[in-house]
Order: sequence, then C-alpha cells, then structure tokens
Amino acid sequence: MTRARKTSQRASIKSPSAPEVASRQVPEQLTQLLVEDDPFPETAILSESSALLQETTSCKTDADSTAASVQPAQEHYDVTGKEHRKLQSRALDATLLTALAYGLTQMLRMANNVILTHLLLPEYFGLVALTTTFTMGMTLLSDVGLLPNIVSSPRGDDPKFLNTAWTIQIIRGLTLWTIATCLAWPLSRFYDHRILWLLPALSLSMIVSGFASTNLMRAVRNIGVRRLLAIDFSTQIFGMCVTVLWAKFSPSVWALVAGTLASAGAKSIVSHIPRILPGSRNVLAWDKDAVHSLIHFGKWIFIGTGLYFFGTQADRIMLGKLVPFTVLGVYNIAFTIADIPRQVIQQFSYRVAFPFVSKLTKLPFPEFREQVLRLRFYVLCGGAVVVSTVVNGGGWLVHVLYDKRYQNAQWIVPILALGLWHTLLYSTTGDILFSLKKPKYNAIGTACFCVTMFVALPIAFHYGGLLGAVITVAAGDFPFYIVLEIGAAREKVSLWRQDALATGVFLVVLAAGYLVRRLI
Repeated sequence: MTRARKTSQRASIKSPSAPEVASRQVPEQLTQLLVEDDPFPETAILSESSALLQETTSCKTDADSTAASVQPAQEHYDVTGKEHRKLQSRALDATLLTALAYGLTQMLRMANNVILTHLLLPEYFGLVALTTTFTMGMTLLSDVGLLPNIVSSPRGDDPKFLNTAWTIQIIRGLTLWTIATCLAWPLSRFYDHRILWLLPALSLSMIVSGFASTNLMRAVRNIGVRRLLAIDFSTQIFGMCVTVLWAKFSPSVWALVAGTLASAGAKSIVSHIPRILPGSRNVLAWDKDAVHSLIHFGKWIFIGTGLYFFGTQADRIMLGKLVPFTVLGVYNIAFTIADIPRQVIQQFSYRVAFPFVSKLTKLPFPEFREQVLRLRFYVLCGGAVVVSTVVNGGGWLVHVLYDKRYQNAQWIVPILALGLWHTLLYSTTGDILFSLKKPKYNAIGTACFCVTMFVALPIAFHYGGLLGAVITVAAGDFPFYIVLEIGAAREKVSLWRQDALATGVFLVVLAAGYLVRRLI
C-alpha cells in the first residue's frame, strides 16, 4: 500500500499538468507570431497572449488540486506581462512620435498661414471658414462612427467588414456633396453670394475622401502611428504648396479651396498604395451583419457628432451673420492658433489613446482602471504644458508673425486657449467611455454643450460684444465636461480627484509661464 502511494506521488510529480503544457507552448507561439507576415504584429501578439492566458487560467482551475500547476501559471503571467509592457512601450513611443510630428505639422501650418495672410485678404479667410463650417457640419451630422467601430470591433480586420464600411463611406460622400449643392443657393442668399460656388467646390473633398482606403482606419486600430503621420505630413505639405502657389499667381479665395482639394485627393490616392499602407484591397461589398454592427454602434456617435458640430461651430454660424467677414477672418486666425492644444489632444486620442485603451479592456477591471488612470495623468501633465504655452505665448506670436490687419487676434488667443483645459479633461474621459462601449454619455454631453452655445452666445454678444462671445466660446463646453465625468463615475472610473490634482499642476505651470513671460 505504501509502495503504491509512493508510485502515485512520483507519477503526479513527473507527469506534466495541463497548465504546464500550455505555459511551455507560450514562448514558442509568441515567437511564431513575431515572424508572421503582418503589418501590425504587436497587436497580434497581445491578442494571442490574452487568449493563451485565458486558456491556461481555465486549465489551472481544473487541476487546482495539483501543486505543479501553480508555477507554470505564474510563468505564463510573466510572459503575458512582458507583452503587455511591450504594448505600453509602443503606446509611449507612438505618443512621443505623435507629439513630435504634430509639432512639425503645426509649424508648417503656421508658416503657411503667415505667408497666406500676406497674400490674401482677411475676408477670404472668413468666407472659407464659414463655408468650411457647413461642409464640416454635414460630415459630422452623417457620421455613423466607422472609425471607432473598426477600432473596437472584433471584426475590425475582417476584409468583408472593411469593404462594407468602405462602401458606406463612398455612398456617404456622394450623398453629402449632393446635399451641399442643394443647400448652396439658400445659404448664399442668407450670407454671401459667393457661397453659391464655394460650397459645392469645397464639398468635392467629401467625395474624394469617401474613396480613401479603410486601411487608414485599420492602421489606427493597430496603432500604426508612423505610417499615418507620414501620410498626413506629406499630403499636408502637398496641399500647402498648391495653396501658396495659387495665391501667389492668382490671389483669390479659390487658392484656399484648391489646397483643400489637393490635400484630400493626395491622401486618398496614397492610402491605396500597398507599399505605403499595407492591408487588403478595398472592393464594393454589402454584408448585412456588418451593416447592422456599424449602424447599431454608430447611432449614438451619429447623435453625438451631430450635436457636437452645432456646439463647436455655433460661433462661426452666428458670427458669420453678426460681424463682417473681415472680423470673422481675424477671429478665425486667432481660433486657429488657440486651437493648437485641442488639435494635439484630438490627434493623440485618435491615433494612440482610444486604440490603446480599447485593448486594455481585456484586462481585469481593477487593472484596467489603474492602467488608464496612469496613462491619463501623464497625458494631462503634458497637456498642461501645451495649453499654458499657448495661453502665455499665443498673443505674442500674433504680434510677431502677422501684419497689422490681424493684430486684433492678440487678445482673443489667450482667452480661447484658457478654455481648452477642461476640453483636455473631458477628451481623455471620452476615450475611456468609448472603450467601455458607452457612447451615450458623449451624446448627452454634446447636447448640453450645443444648447449652452446657442442660448448663451447671442446673449453674450448682445451685452458684451465680441469679447462676450469669445468668453462664451471658451467656456461653453464646460457642461460637456460635467456630463462625461458623471458618466465615468457611474461606470466606476471616477476621475474627480485626478482632475483636481491635474488642474493644480496646470495652474502651477500656467503661473510659471506667466512669470517667465514677464521676465523676458
């Protein structure tokens, strides 16, 4: 009996358990994934590691009575942790690369604006700003969330799913151009007769962009930041060259239109070149399940982006009727400079934060919350530096770079830029809620934002003139922040304490920047 018991013990020690077998297979499978012909291998590694982790955990539960299963499971967690740290490192690299590339992009855009302000009249900028508002409005009002759906959907790499999204994108572009052409006449009667031709011409960019490959969205899904930034940077330079050359030889409002169309066309063409952007070739397709998934997910985004348009563009819609186009042009220049932090935030959210946070949802919720809060705090600290820099230096930049026709923009820039701090707070919150599949808070927040702008802006302009309107634009989206923070708290990711801490950091950085400015 004793001999039989010893034999049984030796067998239990020598025989590999199910978790041990699974854990030994992990390094081999990860190595195989590293050499697969995939343009975004890191994402595949993370997904496969998560699947293997679940398999090993399941096996460990079945064999919980054996002591041998404990150590292999720990080895597996270590391997998965390494791959998770690799994804974190990649996200950090993508963040730094995005910041660097966007800084260069803004320098180019600033140089382009300075050159154009010496070649074109302020009213041209005001006229194009108003017309662009309508094209942007139609784009946002018809947004069904193709990008966030592809980023977060399990079918985000399925060619049939992507081709269906591409087909919807093309139909949407053609439809929007038709609507814009129909709206051109009544809008030209209400605002300015030149909109009759400007609106259909600018709206051609929606048709051109509709034919862009879905590999652009797939690259976002897989945090393919390098390729996306290279495409954006090169097409932006091309569009700027077209604009400046046109303005040099034919200084008119059409120079701005030509540059917009050139940039959109170049990006669509480049997106279909496999050597530049790997992925499947798009063809027309219509998969009912894919359509249902895209539309079902996008209904809240459709509502949210539509309301967001009215909120963010309320200033141009109303000021376009209340002030001359020359004043609107100066305001638009100021807004462009003050909006740099917002653009940085949007680029980071679009290219890094949302894809990265979406992948973190595979973790246990306490770990997900910890990782998200850590990432968000780093982003807020970096954003504090950017916002305070624009608040303290934006007006000086106008004074140095722009001619006397645009000097009134000096006092507008710091007010608008100061209002971007709470924008940074709710933008980073929105990425978390989207990754948790909770877009309804975004729709509710934008509704509050929209109502606030359309009620407060006319009143502020009536009693305070342009200054009152500018202050309202800066503070008008604060209700959006409140709604998203409440939504995050309801989803057990409360951010109030972190926001208070980050705001304290921002005030310190802002005060330090002010002192440096006074000393200089």
